[in-house]
Amino acid sequence: MIELLHGLLDKELDPVRSLEAEQHLKECPACARRYEEEQVLRKIIAGGSLYYEAPRSLSRNVRSALRLASRAEAAPVSRSWSWDLGRLWLRARLLPIAVAALVLLLVLPSLVGPSTENRLAQEIVSAHSRSLMADHLTDVTSTDQHTVKPWFSGKVTFSPPVPNLSSQEFPLIGGRLDVLQEQPVAAMIYQHRKHFINLFIWPSTHGDSREKLSAQRGYNLIHWTQGGMNCWAVSDVNRADLQQFAQLVKAVLEKE
Repeated sequence: MIELLHGLLDKELDPVRSLEAEQHLKECPACARRYEEEQVLRKIIAGGSLYYEAPRSLSRNVRSALRLASRAEAAPVSRSWSWDLGRLWLRARLLPIAVAALVLLLVLPSLVGPSTENRLAQEIVSAHSRSLMADHLTDVTSTDQHTVKPWFSGKVTFSPPVPNLSSQEFPLIGGRLDVLQEQPVAAMIYQHRKHFINLFIWPSTHGDSREKLSAQRGYNLIHWTQGGMNCWAVSDVNRADLQQFAQLVKAVLEKE
């Protein structure tokens, strides 16, 4: 069936085989989950978020080495054997440096890889996407914070805050247990008009920090630490609405 999944993703199946694959996905949860994961992976690769620029200092060093090599090449020709030998020695020393610097410039981004924060942002966007695509937005569905909060008891090692923002046009619709960086986290789900917001919360070992806004694969994210908790909100709402949501959450947490 894996071959059919790949063919379906690549749109290479004939109509009969496509219908057969789609029917199998409706009947097999394991293959449906594999299909959704493949879609998320392809979106990550196509989104360009795996590209990282080299440090400016490395670029400057490469250009400097190339300029020195160019000047050595353009130096006036002398009939003196000692000058010719000097030029050859200089070129022999500078050319490997320039080549090595250029190779380092090309491969360093792939060796360094994304930062810890960027990897976490990618995980959060993937978790948000899966919750929408797999029709598994909530484990406990309720608009009552006193129903959602106790549900996490025994499932996580902390008591997650569950802000009630219904009067501010961000009604709570439920909660979900999720996993980020190989640890269980609490996910509270809110709705704003026709958009869903996932608010991920788990313990932090750092002090309070200001909000930081970013974007990944078409989703807006905002995160901060407050009261010993990491807070990450992700949604396809516009930035202004997500910032308003974060401010409302922060105001509630300050009172708790």
